[in-house]
Amino acid sequence: MALREADGLTQAQLAERVGVSQATVSQWESGTRTPSGEAVVALARVFDTSADFLLGLVDEQIRLVPYFRDLSDDEQLLLQAFSQLTARQKRAVEHLIAALADDGKKG
Repeated sequence: MALREADGLTQAQLAERVGVSQATVSQWESGTRTPSGEAVVALARVFDTSADFLLGLVDEQIRLVPYFRDLSDDEQLLLQAFSQLTARQKRAVEHLIAALADDGKKG
């Protein structure tokens, strides 16, 4: 409810954007119903945030740059996984990507 209200949306407006009924949004907010996986993804896109935040897996909300809404589900999952890595692990992934990109230019 806090995200919806912060964005100035009514339950009906949010329901329309997510593709569910207003009653469903009301049930989510009252805790009598839990959003499906598809609904969580849709909510994350509406609020420009991560599904992890919506599911309570992380405490800090990170507003996503609008560009990230256009990423495929696989690309979003990779970014979420990358964000959970240590600095050392991130550097290793960055080196691997650079090596793969160089290899792609040669072939």
